[in-house]
Amino acid sequence: MGLREKLDNILPTILPDKAENAIKGKELIARVRAVLGDAYSDHSLRSQFSFMVLDAASCLARVENGQGYYLRSEGDAPSLQNVFGGSAEGDTMLHRAMALAVRLYDTAGQGVFVYPVNDEESWGHPDLVAVQWPAGAWDAEGAYIMEGDAEELAFRAICVGFADDEESCRQAFFRALACGQWAQESELLLLPGAANEDELTDLAARYGVGIRCLDADAPALEAMPRADEIFRLSTDEARTLLASLPQSTLARPRHRQLAEKAAAAMPDTAVVLQWARGCADRGRVEAYEHRVAVN
Repeated sequence: MGLREKLDNILPTILPDKAENAIKGKELIARVRAVLGDAYSDHSLRSQFSFMVLDAASCLARVENGQGYYLRSEGDAPSLQNVFGGSAEGDTMLHRAMALAVRLYDTAGQGVFVYPVNDEESWGHPDLVAVQWPAGAWDAEGAYIMEGDAEELAFRAICVGFADDEESCRQAFFRALACGQWAQESELLLLPGAANEDELTDLAARYGVGIRCLDADAPALEAMPRADEIFRLSTDEARTLLASLPQSTLARPRHRQLAEKAAAAMPDTAVVLQWARGCADRGRVEAYEHRVAVN
């Protein structure tokens, strides 16, 4: 029996059934160890927890915008609306930019794994990861059914940056470089501003990071629908919206070998591989509601 199956059996007996009684990761690990012993490392358990909270069929839920785990109820399925919400704090210009980024890649046929949008940018993981699926076809219900195997998966780590000035552009570039070292490709999606294109092009050529510019300045973002509405647009509507924004490519990402060991060593990136390979193993791309990293 694998770790996931063991946790499916154990967790319902040790998890609190209400979010207000949620337990933190360290306590949950201690409770699991009381049953399983030391057969699995803390990293293995945390990675599996991260993956399970993405799966609406699992028993594990995590407190929204907080810390702690509890027993999932039918109303606890993770949703991107929790990330791209309609409240004032959930519909900033960054949220709208992130929503555009998601639609830019998913309308191109790629799977998109989205990390939570926080006030402070992370240097430990990208903002989103675009997954190139194995060969396949769309079924009558609009689901993508894969014909290839998990070995054909390709990952592009993507960071979103605002070109407020040359220093912010430089920082955004090196964040994309740092957060995408594990993936086959890394890319910076840059919104308009004071960018030194010559410097960025030189950096891209040296380090292999792709740079795509999307002309959505503050007035344009303010005039757009809310972030959650952008996310829920149909494919055709999203393509129409994106087509209204001039785009340019300063540099294409350099393809390299997947650094799987490095990715697996970091829970924030390991869970991306687990999600995508889970989809590939089942031969079907899961719905958006299963694409939100909550860790």
